[in-house]
Amino acid sequence: MATTVSKTTFTSKIVESITINGQQQQVCTSLSIPNVTDYSHRIMSVATSATTLLTLSTADAGGAVDKARLQYVRLTNLDDTNNIQLTFALTSNHTYEVVLGPKKSHMLTHKQGDVTTGGVVTLEDIASIKGLSSTAACDIEIFTVST
Repeated sequence: MATTVSKTTFTSKIVESITINGQQQQVCTSLSIPNVTDYSHRIMSVATSATTLLTLSTADAGGAVDKARLQYVRLTNLDDTNNIQLTFALTSNHTYEVVLGPKKSHMLTHKQGDVTTGGVVTLEDIASIKGLSSTAACDIEIFTVST
């Protein structure tokens, strides 16, 4: 069976603006990803114990996204009070963490992270993303785009 899903272009736009002393400044940044055939949009609860948000694998499967096709991830903390600690597990069992404040977002357009061992920096694939709420369970929005 041939697919009926047409390839399309995904566009993300960031508009940053500020007015100081009556002078407005604005910067617009745009990212376009061609040949997109898949996206996922999900809102889920993050507990005060580690919760797996996204798993990257060799193929799309229940709860997993094909890491070779993944092009974009946006994680947004929908809570107006609590932080979410994001833990990015790399293939070597190293991790890096990001604190996502209330109503804040974190975007990835690359699926690798830095590991420094003995002064040597290497890039490793992200294997999974976990979340941990700081005080009480809160909601997170997960949006992914794949080609």
